Amino acid sequence: MSVWNPPRLLDLAGMSLLKDEALAISALEFLPTELFPALFMEAFYGNHSETLKAMVQAWPFVRLPLGGLMQMSHVGTLQAVLDGLDVLLAQKAHPRCLSTPLENLAISHCLLTESDLTHLSRCPSISQLKGLDLSGVTMTDFSPDVLQGLLEKVAATLQELDLELCGITESQLEAILPVLSRCWELTSFSVRGNLLSMKVLGCTTGLPSLCQEFYPPPRESYSSRGALHPGRLAQVRAELLEILRALGRPRIIWISTSPCPHCGGDTPNYSEPILCFELILL
Repeated sequence: MSVWNPPRLLDLAGMSLLKDEALAISALEFLPTELFPALFMEAFYGNHSETLKAMVQAWPFVRLPLGGLMQMSHVGTLQAVLDGLDVLLAQKAHPRCLSTPLENLAISHCLLTESDLTHLSRCPSISQLKGLDLSGVTMTDFSPDVLQGLLEKVAATLQELDLELCGITESQLEAILPVLSRCWELTSFSVRGNLLSMKVLGCTTGLPSLCQEFYPPPRESYSSRGALHPGRLAQVRAELLEILRALGRPRIIWISTSPCPHCGGDTPNYSEPILCFELILL
């Protein structure tokens, strides 16, 4: 027997307020801080784009997390949030200290479309982005041009790029290598959780600031039955060490099957050999 849970008074107040979007926007100035999250969620799932845009500009908290909300495609709502950020930055003055461009953006483990990423690449607010986390966003069927356009926008300032568990293919990664090679400030790069071959491991060796790379075991290190082969992994390690020695700069390379979904660490089966090594040149 199911139990009916009546809507909270807070939810009812939000739904009532959003019936008149103009009224909702005008009321934001007087809205208690604790009501913002609930009203934001109502506006998000109700596709109240103008209210969302206004709420981003008036957001009273330090962070505005979106990844957990976007379990389905919300092209209009994502666009409204980004538009709100652009307006906020254009004002050049706000009590949340957002008078400078956005530095870190994490949209992870949710469903995005090519249109979402295309719109993101056109937003002025990401022009000086330092950290970009798109982990868990499936991009297998995306045109390489979409990610290439996004990286071109942030190439001059990007320091951390996370493409873990994106279903990114080898051909897609090869297609973005030219623009990736222009990300001179990049210090950390991760493509763990994707099926790639040995030839793309260490593909970013020419980047002067890069000091940490995170890769999956290459396809060549698996047996015909799909199990990791210790001898092949040892060969992978030897080849990567040669690459690092030729590079002549310190660098850390991690090779692991998957990141931990809870803490971001590695949780491999103990019977599977995992590589993690650092080459320090004295």
